[in-house]
Amino acid sequence: MNGFLKLMRPVNAVMASVGTIIGGIISFGSFRALYDVNIYFAMLTVFLVLMAGNIMNDYFDIEVDKINHPDRPLASGKIKKDDALVFAIVFFIMGYLISLFTFKIVLSLIVLFAIALLVSYEWKAKKAGLIGNIIISFLVALIFIYGSLSVKFSFLVLIFAFMAFLANLSREIIKDVEDVEGDIDRRTLPMKIGKKLSTVFASVFLLIAITISPIPYLYFHWNIYYLIAVLLADILFLVSIIFSFNNPKRGQEFIKFGMLVGLVAFLIGGAV
Repeated sequence: MNGFLKLMRPVNAVMASVGTIIGGIISFGSFRALYDVNIYFAMLTVFLVLMAGNIMNDYFDIEVDKINHPDRPLASGKIKKDDALVFAIVFFIMGYLISLFTFKIVLSLIVLFAIALLVSYEWKAKKAGLIGNIIISFLVALIFIYGSLSVKFSFLVLIFAFMAFLANLSREIIKDVEDVEGDIDRRTLPMKIGKKLSTVFASVFLLIAITISPIPYLYFHWNIYYLIAVLLADILFLVSIIFSFNNPKRGQEFIKFGMLVGLVAFLIGGAV
């Protein structure tokens, strides 16, 4: 059982599914979104699909993991490869079926689209570098949009999702800069254009996210508490840019902290 839990990485799936709740709250404009049962169907769908995605990650990386992570369930032989594939398929199907309970066709179509992207990422796109970075960042942003659509769509969620996309894309690139010497089976952006220029591109994405962050306050009359919180996130992003050129590991950690603070900022602005 412990091997299957390690394979599914449910904690990561829980964190991702919470994004669905946050997207719904921001869209609804208050915590009353939590009274809508559809948001919980959406949350459970994301949870199951993400666990399936985690399994697929180890499924396709089994040969590399035998060298780099020999203790992982599939690489170590604790779990059979065919059994892992069955679990992934079952979770994908369960996630899709639960999405049908919302009686919103668009949500079910998004789930099918997300599953296709996840599988294509693990199968081929991950090795392509930047394309894989874009797919993962898009899926991160899609979680918030999915949560919004489960209750009440709002343009503000698109702003947040776009910021999340940019910040995550920047972090993915910086992580590739950090791992450039060890990435033997991928063709990442730093391998193609160099570490310094890749860091410049990552920094530009963050600067765009910073530039659009005041929009909810300036044009949608969100409260001053949002502005204070999002400015703190922006400061963390700026600090990450400074670190990224000489210490990519520290830089991507600051991006992660900035994304968490930005999440809180949008919760404050959207629900208070």
